[in-house]
Amino acid sequence: MNFNLITYCIYLPIIIFIMVKIGWLFYKNGEVFLLNLFQNNEELVKSINNLLLIGYYLTNIGYAIITISNWERIDNLIEMLNSLSATIGKIILLLALMHYNNIFWLKHLNKSKLLNQ
Repeated sequence: MNFNLITYCIYLPIIIFIMVKIGWLFYKNGEVFLLNLFQNNEELVKSINNLLLIGYYLTNIGYAIITISNWERIDNLIEMLNSLSATIGKIILLLALMHYNNIFWLKHLNKSKLLNQ
């Protein structure tokens, strides 16, 4: 039995769901922060938000593909569960780090905007 193939079939739907759901939440809820930062310039905010979403998806798709290409041989169910949990956990941590990085820079930009007024 090829456990790698089963693992890929489990991994891909889970990771696609996580990426799309989180990406949409970032896109939808991040617009408020961007509007505040760019003084309600809706056209600029929409463009920046779209670029952030594209960058987010490209980064995550690339990471997911690299993860699959570097997957080691899986020989049993326990190895499959360990591999899935480690891989999905790494991607979730990457998403959290990207999120906090964006928040840090938005706060930094907002502070510098307030100081320059």
